[in-house]
Amino acid sequence: MPKLSVVILWIMLFSMPGTDGLAQYFGKNKPSYRTFDFELSQTPHFNIYHYLDDSSRVKFIGSLAEQWYHYHRQILVDTFTNRNPIIFYRNHPDFQQTTAIMSNIGVGTGGVTEGLKRRVVMPFSFSDYQTSHVLGHELVHAFQYHIIEESEDLNLGAISKVPLWMIEGMAEYLSVGNIDAFTAVWMRDALLHDDFPTLENMGRGQYSPYRFGQAFWSFIASRYGEQYIRRLFSASASQGFYYATEDVLGITVDSLSAEWRQTIARQLLSPEDSTYTIIGERLLSTKNSGRYNLSPSVSSDGKHLVFLSERDVYSLDLFLADAQTGEIIDKIYTSTRNSEIDALEFTETAGTWSPDSRYFAYVAYQKGKTVIIVHDVEKNKLYKTISPAGIDALSSPAWAPHGKGIAFSGMNHGISNLFYMDLETNGVSQLTHNQHACMQPVWTRDGKHIWYITDEAAPDQAIFVPGNFNLARYDITSSTHRVFNTFPGAKNLNPMPLARTPYVFFLSNVNGRRDLYSLNTQTGQLKRATDYGTGIMGMTEMSPALSIGNHTLFYSILQNGEFQIIKAPAKELLENARPVPHQPFDYRAARLTSYSEHFSVVDQNLIFRGVINADKDVKLEAAEPRNQFKLDYIGNMAAGVMTGRFGTGMAGSIEALFSDVLGHHLLYGGASINGRIYDFGGQVALLNQKRRIKVGVSLSHIPYRIGYYAYEDNGTEEELVYYSRRIFEDKASVFSFLPLNRYNRVEAGLSMAHYNYRYEKIEDLENYYPTYHNSGKKIDAPEGFWVGRSDVAYVFDNSRFGIASPVDGIRARFQFEQFYNGVDAHAILFDYRKYKFVRPFSFAFRLYHYGRYGSDRNTNRLTRLFAGYPWLVRGYDTGTFYADSTHNSQNIGIKHLIGSSIMVSNLEFRMPLSGPINLAPLRSSIVFSEMVFFMDAGLAWDDNSHPVLSLTTTSDRERIPVFSTGMSVRVNLFGVMVIEPYWAFPIHQNRIFKGQFGFNVFPGW
Repeated sequence: MPKLSVVILWIMLFSMPGTDGLAQYFGKNKPSYRTFDFELSQTPHFNIYHYLDDSSRVKFIGSLAEQWYHYHRQILVDTFTNRNPIIFYRNHPDFQQTTAIMSNIGVGTGGVTEGLKRRVVMPFSFSDYQTSHVLGHELVHAFQYHIIEESEDLNLGAISKVPLWMIEGMAEYLSVGNIDAFTAVWMRDALLHDDFPTLENMGRGQYSPYRFGQAFWSFIASRYGEQYIRRLFSASASQGFYYATEDVLGITVDSLSAEWRQTIARQLLSPEDSTYTIIGERLLSTKNSGRYNLSPSVSSDGKHLVFLSERDVYSLDLFLADAQTGEIIDKIYTSTRNSEIDALEFTETAGTWSPDSRYFAYVAYQKGKTVIIVHDVEKNKLYKTISPAGIDALSSPAWAPHGKGIAFSGMNHGISNLFYMDLETNGVSQLTHNQHACMQPVWTRDGKHIWYITDEAAPDQAIFVPGNFNLARYDITSSTHRVFNTFPGAKNLNPMPLARTPYVFFLSNVNGRRDLYSLNTQTGQLKRATDYGTGIMGMTEMSPALSIGNHTLFYSILQNGEFQIIKAPAKELLENARPVPHQPFDYRAARLTSYSEHFSVVDQNLIFRGVINADKDVKLEAAEPRNQFKLDYIGNMAAGVMTGRFGTGMAGSIEALFSDVLGHHLLYGGASINGRIYDFGGQVALLNQKRRIKVGVSLSHIPYRIGYYAYEDNGTEEELVYYSRRIFEDKASVFSFLPLNRYNRVEAGLSMAHYNYRYEKIEDLENYYPTYHNSGKKIDAPEGFWVGRSDVAYVFDNSRFGIASPVDGIRARFQFEQFYNGVDAHAILFDYRKYKFVRPFSFAFRLYHYGRYGSDRNTNRLTRLFAGYPWLVRGYDTGTFYADSTHNSQNIGIKHLIGSSIMVSNLEFRMPLSGPINLAPLRSSIVFSEMVFFMDAGLAWDDNSHPVLSLTTTSDRERIPVFSTGMSVRVNLFGVMVIEPYWAFPIHQNRIFKGQFGFNVFPGW
């Protein structure tokens, strides 16, 4: 659809509002801030969709893909006959807007591989090594899907039989290999604290499927040979992991678990590992914060510390703490308070303090860009947002000592360099100009130099392969840089210069672990400052974990599956440091398993050929992208003819979703039948989501069937008859929605529906059982009619979801509806929900109103509203307290809760019941539930009644509020559905009535 047409259509829909066909009532958005004009480049095995201006980077991606194809094919013995799609984005904010993947993309998601089309969707990272690793990882998933798809006795659903840790661990092993100091630290930590999992327990949430899964496959390759990787994977998809292990490996799962642990312990543990001593004091741990305390950043005066933590359980937030005591002072960032920010970038970057310690700057995503948020710590509010122009993405801001500017790592087309932004003029200048990654910048105290890391080799470095990082220093005066030769072949990260000294602290995995080292820039001497059994590190291998303020160093260390922040005087670290030679990376110490008799093709490829060994002469051809629809999802496939004592009828349903390869256009179709041939229903919908405004159309035919029994006088006696009433709705809808950001959106729609009726009367009945086989006599029915409707709505949702319901934030929906064609009425919807989290409890409040207004608001063409539904006011959907009418103060009539307008209010106290041990009293990794104590209130009225300020009434014309109180338990069934059995005590007419049992089948409001 042309752009102008979309704008005109949106204006029409906005002026004549309507909502039919929209996907969700609440929920966060997946906004599109720009339109991506993709081009298609083809290699022998891949279709690469991109919007890159630099043809050399397109060729780089194509050659990398072909390299990984060659590597993986050797192990998995599989070949693509059709080109596999790869959709590439220039940066992570663009990647989060992808339409190829329907679900939201998290900040920590490096890439996604979708099953039916095997689409690999990913962005550039800040270094070629990181980009290559993610691509290699995701292409393993493409092979996994292809292996199952091409198997004669398997379908794609068989992958659900394979544990997640096998799937992700296999992708990590084939893209990283046996040598991985980062994963080795996790394994060593689990072994030292006697928390190494059995294979049966690997699915529990506390064990990373990437880290432990990689170690498992490394063990299988070492013990049995890499030829068993595909065999065990395929057998697991066919039989399940337990049967496959015995069938393929000839060993029980329990025995395999024991052998794996023994093997990895012999390889990774030394006698000294259990005796190491932490240098410094624990500032932040589970005693005063969360399990993950990361990315410390200390103020210039050394008084305050900002760090990342899941202290409040349901999200990662930035906290401000006293740098001396660890006392939590306040929050710097949380999604429920900073709704102008789409997401916090927390994986591989940390914040920076202004020289006067007044402001703290950190990286976030906003309106499809990476920005720097400057927070006023003194006033605890956002000060300003910095969005440097002409840069794809930025990371690791570093405030200059003079306070006039900020240096940062900026990326364009997957190549990162150092940049500087003048805060007074907003001018941006590029400092480094090369093809090597420039990351993690930090200023020296005198403002003359910027230290950073790079994948550029040092001048005298004989051993260097891509994926390793050296320390480098940029000279502000001469605009030159120098790369230092520290530990060849290692990842030397996170430089921190110590003020007024020649020392620079940094982290390195040279010994197969992750320890703190110092470099004397005058003498070149290297010293090892820590010797830990686990390691100083962050959430990912490249995450920052060091900060220095006022000659005190703060670092995050992994211990017993948790991250603690340690405070240590720099003087003490230097005094304990021991000289070490300029040794190369120790491959043996970083191996997850020892060398074996089985030749490793993975080692040969990744170590000797390299993770970036792209073929410069790969054949790359341009092609025209095609918008061909292919299946994304098919479900609810069932059909049959039923017969029995209750009659004979047909039943069945099917639904399917199709899209083009980029996900710009979605086509949905569904059909269902239940009863006779005219009980057939179906819907087809088409959605265009390429541009920021999403536009769709829908056509549907929906039958509704109701019926009732009655006794009629046939002249001699009363006869039992059954009246069957069918209502057929034929509707055409056009709808649109505009996500303003992740939390705000505007919806609009327009529909026209025709309703017609079919009434039947079935006679000669002998019992009350429903009958479908008896032919009914068609009787007079009302004339059909048309009704048009339009609506517009504003929706806000920044809530955080807990175990089975939202626990923090706000949800609000304001909607206006207009009816047409013989119905002079309009409707107003107001739904406001507020949640307050006070760990571990949550308080929830809702105020809801839906009312129809206009001369035809009570017409029979519009369904009457009922305030007693269990999702509004619990305890009133059934009950013996109802009477035919409200004639005394002992009961109320059913019509008391029916009207053309309703008002509902709810108050809940929610507490975790079962789930994570740090939150719920009943620990469980399977059953997640919460207990709820509630108070509900509801009121309904229409033209023939009115609300009164009273708690009792004897008339249906005087409407009083009804109440209920009680408790419920919401149980989250594996994230698929939430059930809520409840026990409610209705309260009306100044009386508390007998408790009523019921249940809801959806998450808490």
